[in-house]
Amino acid sequence: MNMDRELHDALQRKQAPDDLADRVLARINSGATQPARAGAGANPVLRWLAAAAVLAVAVGGAERYYTQQQAAEAARVREDIRIALQITNDTLARVQSKFSQPVENGNR
Repeated sequence: MNMDRELHDALQRKQAPDDLADRVLARINSGATQPARAGAGANPVLRWLAAAAVLAVAVGGAERYYTQQQAAEAARVREDIRIALQITNDTLARVQSKFSQPVENGNR
């Protein structure tokens, strides 16, 4: 049998037992509750460990985000400085070329 057929068979609509409604109502009327599950909710130590794990992940994520933001800001500042130096270099080159040109009227 292939997987598609197994999935199709598993998802087929099935008729509920005739006494299902009676059993559900009887259980509701009896006040029966489900037994407590063993897990993080049952043990306070496990709750604290789970909370500590969540906090550690959150702090680690925040630290990584902050580090990436600082790196991005440093890259932006480096680019701004590079552009400023390029503009300064071009301006100085123009000034130098004006000084190196011969003066027409003998005045400098």
